Amino acid sequence: MMDFYQGQQNLLQQAGRIVESETIPIDQASGRILAQTLSASLDAPAFNNSAMDGYAICGLKSKEWQLIGTVAAGDPQQIKLQSGQAVRIYTGARIPENTDAVIMQENISIIADSIKSTQMPKAGENIRYQGEELHQGDTLLQNGAFLNAQAIGLAAAQGARQLQVYQKLRVIIFTTGDELVSDNSDRKQNQIYDCNRPMLFAELKQHAFIEPIDGGILPDDLDTITTTLAQAASTNHSIIISGGASVGDRDFVKPAIAQLGRIEQWKLAIKPGKPFGWGRIKHCQIMLLPGNPVASFVTFKLLGLPALHNAAGRLQTDALPQSYQAKAAFTILPNQQKRRQFLRGTLRFTDTGPEVQPLIKQGSHMLSGCVQAQVLIDIPAETNIEPGQWLTVYPI
Repeated sequence: MMDFYQGQQNLLQQAGRIVESETIPIDQASGRILAQTLSASLDAPAFNNSAMDGYAICGLKSKEWQLIGTVAAGDPQQIKLQSGQAVRIYTGARIPENTDAVIMQENISIIADSIKSTQMPKAGENIRYQGEELHQGDTLLQNGAFLNAQAIGLAAAQGARQLQVYQKLRVIIFTTGDELVSDNSDRKQNQIYDCNRPMLFAELKQHAFIEPIDGGILPDDLDTITTTLAQAASTNHSIIISGGASVGDRDFVKPAIAQLGRIEQWKLAIKPGKPFGWGRIKHCQIMLLPGNPVASFVTFKLLGLPALHNAAGRLQTDALPQSYQAKAAFTILPNQQKRRQFLRGTLRFTDTGPEVQPLIKQGSHMLSGCVQAQVLIDIPAETNIEPGQWLTVYPI
């Protein structure tokens, strides 16, 4: 069986961008993927300005400075200080010519039309200098960057009002199996409610660069599955199918895809989620997830979603799921599991660092464990775990 991280690498290498670009107003770009490299059109700051409310002075060795005026943010007046002079200045206001420092108002005493400082001022103190953050032409954001609130603010600070972004990735989600129903009135005694499709749909709805589509439940019928997938592939960028990734006699998804395109069946050395399929129908990407809810959730979070990020144009390094290190607050001794496990667990912060503890409900059908969990805990195969050992965890 293939190691999980090798499978993840293989998947991202194959999951190249499959969407074109469009230009939209910046106020509609939150959560989208940038489709251009954005450069600074201005120095940042654009001019020398005050970092706080205070007094701009000329003459560091002076003991007293004569007040000659006031400069507020946005004030167009140009003032040139002479030695021994000062002006009242406010945060963001342009620094007068010949200013040596800005003294905080808290460190000033005023005597008539003069000021004294309670502390010796330092050259350049409390002055934001032109270009100290960015110079005109510097790269602001790279092609493929995720446009979060900070990125939107940075672009807006440079005067951007429109941004070129990648089109939304159209992803249609199916579940398979005659045992599934979605309507309470239709459920028979031998059937169960479909939870995977609503779960995956809800996950995708959190991403502004993805347009999720509910494809419904596919019956256990080869002709119906083949016809449905052919139609879905013609109008969508990606197809997600939960169930049908195994090798049972009633798993018709893989034979249908084989007729329409190509499919790779990977057996990943992970628990939960050993069966995972990946392929294409023409230009449409396809992913097969396990049918058990927890296995479907875990493989989608760690494999499927990063592949969709990549297909949507995001930088491959940013497409990988976030992870960090935490100490084990539990023991697995001896660990005889031959597959890498992703245990659902809780996280707490202590004086000695973050600690994780697995939940009791770890069955691949126990979705309640995922609801209670905060992280997926990476447990390497056949590796003993002892308290205090540092482990990789993935927030969920």
